[in-house]
Amino acid sequence: MLKVLVTVTIFGSLLLSENLSSTLTQRGGEYNALFLNPTYLSNKPKKNTIKADIIKSSLIIDNQSLDFIKELNRVDSNREISELLKENIGETLTLSANNFSSIYQSKENLAWSIGIVNSLDGYFITHSGFGSKRAMETSIEKNQALIGTAVIKEKNLHYGLNLKLIKKSQTIYNYAINEMATQDNLWDYFDNSHTKEKSAIGIDLGITYTLPPNSFKSKLSFAILDMGNTSFQELRSEKQSTTLGLSIEPKDTHIKVDYFNNHLRADISKNFFNKTLELHSGIIYNALSLGVNYKFSIFKIGLFTYKVKEYNGKKERKNELSLAVSW
Repeated sequence: MLKVLVTVTIFGSLLLSENLSSTLTQRGGEYNALFLNPTYLSNKPKKNTIKADIIKSSLIIDNQSLDFIKELNRVDSNREISELLKENIGETLTLSANNFSSIYQSKENLAWSIGIVNSLDGYFITHSGFGSKRAMETSIEKNQALIGTAVIKEKNLHYGLNLKLIKKSQTIYNYAINEMATQDNLWDYFDNSHTKEKSAIGIDLGITYTLPPNSFKSKLSFAILDMGNTSFQELRSEKQSTTLGLSIEPKDTHIKVDYFNNHLRADISKNFFNKTLELHSGIIYNALSLGVNYKFSIFKIGLFTYKVKEYNGKKERKNELSLAVSW
């Protein structure tokens, strides 16, 4: 069953995505790479003008989940709800969406960016209506964040910092059929009296070392992510983590390997036709990932396939259709 999205998409574990770094870098490669290490922002072309990425939105949902959510938004009687749950009993129906829009500038000695993130991840599991799990089990998580990034460039060393102002909300509840009948619309499941909210400040610190001049432009990188997010303990903390990276660039080929969240992520990309076409291949979660990007004027269209961790810890393959607008 084909699952289609626009730009980056994530399905998390039972408690959904671990943090924004996981959410916004699931595909691998260079996409939103500053969330793995803020110094990766300096990989963007050096220009004195300010650039903007305003459309980096995503939606992923399979046909069965889409049909279920449509019907869930329509039904309003106990009988209709019971029939809908019976049709989908035991299924896990998932929805994920996010957006990262930013402005940035990468100059000779300094790179900076300011971006806004909005993300939503959720799942619905239908039951028989009896027992502690009742008729439908839900878990919804939303993130809103303002992200500022600064990178200082020296000859062989780049130093970077992300400052993240994050608001996180989570809604976990098991509904009885009669409670579902009182919901006015779908959004009531995403924001209601069971929703808990927390805010926090997070910091990422990174460093990149460029090896002495050679034809492969070799770089080593290290970052500490999500420092200081202790305010999320009542929901689920943004876990502090580290990432290690190695990249080389022979000719028009970019090879990058990162070790992040106890997983090896590798990507090789090559440009063709004056950088209008870019092909990707790599490994994420011990599975092959493939992708292609085509750039036309201010538009960038891509198609990717890769594996992610599902709610039950299984690794499932996703297919991604991406669209980005930048100038």
